[in-house]
Amino acid sequence: MTGKDRVALLRAGLEAALTPERIDIIDDSAAHAGHAGNTGGGHFTVTIVSDQFRDKNTIERHRMVYTAVAHLIPAEIHALSIKALTREET
Repeated sequence: MTGKDRVALLRAGLEAALTPERIDIIDDSAAHAGHAGNTGGGHFTVTIVSDQFRDKNTIERHRMVYTAVAHLIPAEIHALSIKALTREET
């Protein structure tokens, strides 16, 4: 699967679960190619803005993101860096 395909799957999972106002996804996979423990999934940095994060702490927000894309881990996503914000925090 290509990086573009993985980004599309990641975006679709986040949109379906969290109805975000904004999603920015950066594919960092090239910087991590071949490192120990990577079984082929990509490395991504996600900034996501959703009202569903209101009144949630950082850990709760990250859990929401991981739950939304759990079906992609570890085959398509090996590592995920998350910045989860509400509209007011942007």
